[in-house]
Amino acid sequence: MLENDEFWDFYWEIRLQAMENLGKREAVLAASRLVRQISQQNGQPVRILELGCGEGQVIGTLIDAHTALCDTQIVVGVDYNAHSLAQCQHDFPGLYCINGNFTDPDLLTRLGNYDLVLLVNALHEVFSAEISPELEELNILPAKQHVEEALAGAVSCLVPGGWLVLFDGLEPAGDPADLLQIRFQDLQVWNEFEIFASQYQPFRISYRKLETPMNIEISRRNFTRYITKSIFLAKLLWQTERLESYQYFSLDEFRAAFARQGLEIIELRSLTINIDKWRHKVEILSPDEDFPDEHVLILARKI
Repeated sequence: MLENDEFWDFYWEIRLQAMENLGKREAVLAASRLVRQISQQNGQPVRILELGCGEGQVIGTLIDAHTALCDTQIVVGVDYNAHSLAQCQHDFPGLYCINGNFTDPDLLTRLGNYDLVLLVNALHEVFSAEISPELEELNILPAKQHVEEALAGAVSCLVPGGWLVLFDGLEPAGDPADLLQIRFQDLQVWNEFEIFASQYQPFRISYRKLETPMNIEISRRNFTRYITKSIFLAKLLWQTERLESYQYFSLDEFRAAFARQGLEIIELRSLTINIDKWRHKVEILSPDEDFPDEHVLILARKI
């Protein structure tokens, strides 16, 4: 008999403390609910695939928790980064991993079909691969097309009625070109912003200094890029994170792309992570403006 929701709420509260400040926590919670739901409905081991699994924080954590509900022979993680997969297999030795690019149609064909496919912080990397030498930044239209092609590939790995969980970046609501006035709370935060603006490569980060020191005017889109990427400053990950745009689709674009791929969205949530931390670093001076929701969580079924 499956433990009840109260048990799992307590279990994940303890288990996911290390992910408290990471959006991946929300993806794990949502996927855990689906694993239990699918197991009850099908009465057989749940087949799970994570595309872009990295170090296995999501799929590995799920398998550790739901070993009795999943057959490890049909639980697979795919990632192109051999170093990340080595860490994944060290931390989760029972997980079957494949070193490969999940946008490769031949690889997807060989993977077979699954009850649950996870795309957690994966599609923004597909988007970010389309750098234009002429523009010296991302070429948006082909980059978005590649994202939808990758989404279609993920859907092809689902059985009819199977579930897809997507967690990734989100373009801010409202006009992303609208200008916000913000104040940095101290000199260190201001210096960190200047480093971010000079080193971030997918798009040029433009802003205008105001008369008051450490006050600037910046577009909502660039402000969103700042709060999602500058957390990696002074960390080893910055060398790769500064090359990637976390935002690529708005909520309407996500809805349209899912519909085109034959997916029915059952749950859609936009989220802001670490908002209390950001309020200690940055004050938004523009009236009636708040920190944008920069993450999206979508649970959808294949029709």
